[in-house]
Amino acid sequence: MKKNGFSDRLKALIDQKKLTLAQVAQATGTTATSVHRWTKGGEIEYENLLALASFLEVNWIWLRYGDEAIHSASGSLASNVAETDLRRDYLDQIMANENRMKTALEMAQIVNWEWNTITGTFNFSANAETEFGCKPETIRSTFAPFADLPLEKLLELFGDQQSYFWDFKLKNTEKGFNWFSSRAKLIVDTQNVPIQIIGVTTNINERKHAEFALERSEYTLRKIIETIPVGLWAADENGVINLANPEVVRIWGGAKYVGLDNYGLYKGTWEKNGEALTKDDWTLARAVKTGEVSEAEVVNIEAFDGANRSIIMYATPLLNNDNEIIGAIEVNQDITEFKLTERELRKSYEELQLIYEQGSFGVLAFNQTGIQRINEHLATLANVQRESVKESPLSSLFDTDTVRQILEVNAEGNAARLDGKLLINIADGVKEKSVNMQLISSVSQDQHLSLILVFT
Repeated sequence: MKKNGFSDRLKALIDQKKLTLAQVAQATGTTATSVHRWTKGGEIEYENLLALASFLEVNWIWLRYGDEAIHSASGSLASNVAETDLRRDYLDQIMANENRMKTALEMAQIVNWEWNTITGTFNFSANAETEFGCKPETIRSTFAPFADLPLEKLLELFGDQQSYFWDFKLKNTEKGFNWFSSRAKLIVDTQNVPIQIIGVTTNINERKHAEFALERSEYTLRKIIETIPVGLWAADENGVINLANPEVVRIWGGAKYVGLDNYGLYKGTWEKNGEALTKDDWTLARAVKTGEVSEAEVVNIEAFDGANRSIIMYATPLLNNDNEIIGAIEVNQDITEFKLTERELRKSYEELQLIYEQGSFGVLAFNQTGIQRINEHLATLANVQRESVKESPLSSLFDTDTVRQILEVNAEGNAARLDGKLLINIADGVKEKSVNMQLISSVSQDQHLSLILVFT
């Protein structure tokens, strides 16, 4: 193989002068490691090149660029002083550009490198050890996962001489891991045989940390959406539904990811008037179309699984920094059980009202604080005003023995028939009247009323 590169000329001079790397390093004010890197084709700074050429007693242009550069600089046009100076300026600019490129790569924390596919050797830029935090030769398998592949696999991996990208991480005892991203291109000869891979590697810690933070944030948000006990819908700026969490699917017996024009597939009636909702009545539609932030509204729905459920729905638009609508979210809360209980209580209340309003027997409701309510029939029997006995003790309407029986049976939580005496107010005092009573005890005196039905 023809040897005409900088590293070849340097090694030949060192061998010719029977010098050691340490001697060259001392003479040029650098290290043996740097000199070794130069002999492998590594980058050399302009000042070091001048010092090296001076020590080896050769022309620096020849040492760096070879015979052709010398010939171009001072050969056929040597007599033309202006042209010679111009060529020298050109060569100076080349070196300056190389130094600027090197400085820019170091400032950007970029390592440039080459891999000889024939010899298997790497050449790295001077900042490699600083960026990696270790000698690059010690991380070969991590840094270059392709290095042990057969040549035909290299062609397959890099494919049509396109750039190949990969990320890798290196352990850092202080900070956990340092992340890097590499980009490289395979160079082939005229016979399509891989001969070299040229690449750059840069530190991507900040990007990776941002990605990990975003992943954690997205994971947390996804788990919240999946586990919250309310249904959550989301739609884009055109109203196309793109999210329905598990609670939504349970409430609705499924979900249809449709646009505004097909919101009519969702069936429901207003609780307030029983009228059917149109496709434009859903709070999600209103939020997307008009930017409305809706209040909680109760709707009775017909779910896709055939069940009838009651929900509270409300929605809000999503806005960007320019206050433009970019989507909306709607929340559904299942209140079916609550509505069933409410209806049952309403029915019980209506039935109880009928009992109070009938005129065949007296009705008294009480709890541990005293009498809460009596009907008109009992008020007439006892000759009292209904409001005057509210919060009064049972002894204001019954004699002592009757009160004792009522409290004993009520404490046991039983229903019982009792014979007792009702106190009747008359002009000159109180008289007693024998009555039959039916006691209906409450389950919990703290929460429920007990009833006494008084028959005469």
